[in-house]
Amino acid sequence: MDSKIIHAACMGAAVTMIATGIAIIKQERNINYIPREPRINAIAQREFYMDSILNRGDRHYVEQIRIKPVVLYNLCDVLTSHDLL
Repeated sequence: MDSKIIHAACMGAAVTMIATGIAIIKQERNINYIPREPRINAIAQREFYMDSILNRGDRHYVEQIRIKPVVLYNLCDVLTSHDLL
């Protein structure tokens, strides 16, 4: 009698796992994915962004980079002179 109970419990667990797997697969198939637009000329976009930061004035520069341009250029010089950049 005990083996029948154990067998029934195992079958119930197996059926539950299969039903859960099917439910997850159905849910994943129903999700509407938003297609990502391809990047067109990412290098040009990056250059435009950096140019807009560097040439809009010190206040905008400090808001974006969080340091003044002179300090950043000095930091770059120090890092370059020690072969760290």
